[in-house]
Amino acid sequence: MSKPRIEITLQPAGEDHIPAMAALWAEAFPEKPVERRDRELREGLVFGDLSDCWVAEFDGRLAGALRTYRLTTHLWGRELPTMGLAGVAVAPDFRRRGIGRRMCTQALHMAKERGDALSALFPFRTSFYRELGYVLGGELHRYRFQPAELAMYPGWDRVERAPDTGRDEARAVYARVAATSNGLIARTERMWSFLDKIGTYLYIHRNPRGTTSGYVVVRGRGGAPERSRLRVLELVAEDREAYLGLLGWLSVQRDQWGRITYDALPGERFHRRLAHPRTASSSMTRGLWFHSAAILRGPMFRIIDLASVLGADAAPPMGVPAGLSTSMQVRDPVLSDNQGQWEAGRRVDAALSPNKNGVLSIGEVTGLLLEGRLPGQHTPPPEWEANLGLYDVRLLDEF
Repeated sequence: MSKPRIEITLQPAGEDHIPAMAALWAEAFPEKPVERRDRELREGLVFGDLSDCWVAEFDGRLAGALRTYRLTTHLWGRELPTMGLAGVAVAPDFRRRGIGRRMCTQALHMAKERGDALSALFPFRTSFYRELGYVLGGELHRYRFQPAELAMYPGWDRVERAPDTGRDEARAVYARVAATSNGLIARTERMWSFLDKIGTYLYIHRNPRGTTSGYVVVRGRGGAPERSRLRVLELVAEDREAYLGLLGWLSVQRDQWGRITYDALPGERFHRRLAHPRTASSSMTRGLWFHSAAILRGPMFRIIDLASVLGADAAPPMGVPAGLSTSMQVRDPVLSDNQGQWEAGRRVDAALSPNKNGVLSIGEVTGLLLEGRLPGQHTPPPEWEANLGLYDVRLLDEF
């Protein structure tokens, strides 16, 4: 039996809300204790601060809370203002009343009003956010392999432990790569604080001209050689030379580490670089087929302002679905400004015509945008080339 509906309205969080918010998030997301969440809210979060937090109250009690970070996403040569939706939580005694959905809907409307074009999140339950118009946009393949299975590519000897200036050099590389990638966000200094965690190490690659052109961030778990593990947190390279040099450096670590974990983009075709890509201890799954990697999915994206991601003078993108080269119809029950008939990047009618070209959900439209196949979307500038030739959506930061 569902509980009676109660009316809630998101309001900005204040310092007096911090104890209740910290307790709610510690209960809903127990990876951080309440004391740490309280301290983060007072001192500042990695991706924002208290001004990004919102609460819903009823009868003097905290019914729910969420965070709406102000981010900038790089996509097809453009920088798009993005709402990073995070920390969506409803108090246990207020659940099953639709409060979480209504909070998210209100957050989307607020993001539209402040000028955001997209929203991104990491879902606690995919189906919940699909109903709000989000679509899965990213994928990683997690490989676990022995270092010796990777070739010692040339340039490994140009990788060195980052000097005192290493963080600034890595930030510069990241900024250049982000501008030619899909999904990477513009990072602030605070967002680089993950480098300060104990056991996290930064190594940079310098090309023959002495310029830093790539970096890798790793974290290790020691022990006996056969049990030691090295995890690659980030590997960012401007060009193929740096990419191969960093992979070669991972191979050289065979003298210390028994196994490496690396999350590769599908476009990297990383299995072709391993002498034996079969996952250790995996059984045959279908005849002579075998596991080579685990598939990781996320984050999810949603268009908030369709008009801002379309361009009236944009040329039709390559590979658009049949019948969508000049027009499309969009259904968006949450943000009505997106709904209607669109021609060449402009909305020409707010009403839908079910007998004309079919109707796309806002999630389907977002998926086409991420793939670069949305009719009327802004095309990249002529000089834009995807980093390493990879068009996959990639978001390194988790918020």
